[in-house]
Amino acid sequence: MAVQHKIKKVSATDQVYDQLRQLIGDGTWKPGEKIPTEGQLAEDFAVNRLTVRVALQRLQAIGLLDIRVGSGTYVKEFDMCGNIQELSAFYTDATSPQDALEYRDIIETECVRLAVERRTEEELAAFWQQYERMEGHARRYFQEEDPAADQAFTLQADMSLEIHTILCAMAHNSLLNYAFAITKAPLRQLMLQNVTRRMRTLETSLLWLRRYAQLHDHIRDRDLEGSLTCLKGLMNSQLDQG
Repeated sequence: MAVQHKIKKVSATDQVYDQLRQLIGDGTWKPGEKIPTEGQLAEDFAVNRLTVRVALQRLQAIGLLDIRVGSGTYVKEFDMCGNIQELSAFYTDATSPQDALEYRDIIETECVRLAVERRTEEELAAFWQQYERMEGHARRYFQEEDPAADQAFTLQADMSLEIHTILCAMAHNSLLNYAFAITKAPLRQLMLQNVTRRMRTLETSLLWLRRYAQLHDHIRDRDLEGSLTCLKGLMNSQLDQG
């Protein structure tokens, strides 16, 4: 019996969408540049304006274009990690803490291996500045007479997530960055739980934060074994119930 293969029909909108995306992808249209009007594009592609409008809206939805009413349509600087993080928030709510930890362990371990070789002085400085922000925030929290715990813990969790984002960026591997971005939503919740446990006293807070300072020094010195040991200590501490 002969096998029948259906030929997929490509709509005019899909064709326009693909060609517009190609113009952005190959750099013909650069970030910040205003692109031709709907009317001009419809004429160029020999289609109606509605077809162009739908294609443009699809490109806007995935973060490639910025449609400004009364001004025109502009190419955006594409933020892959930001888009992945936003989309993943819809699908990772049910992720268990253990799954998040195992995933994070795999991704960050490899990021640290590469960071020891590839980190720049600017990235080290950004990591250290973030550590100092976290330490300063903890000190200020315990110096206040009536601190707002919920707000303080949420801010510290967000800063914790940022310092690990900086760590992953040191690997200079875009796919590892994307992989880390996928799990940011469940990790943020996990970090919030951890911060709530750790910020009981200034002493326990500083003991936890000091591990980041040690990790910074190991990466600075290109000490792979020390960096991995320090990261493992941070990972294992996530499971502490004390």
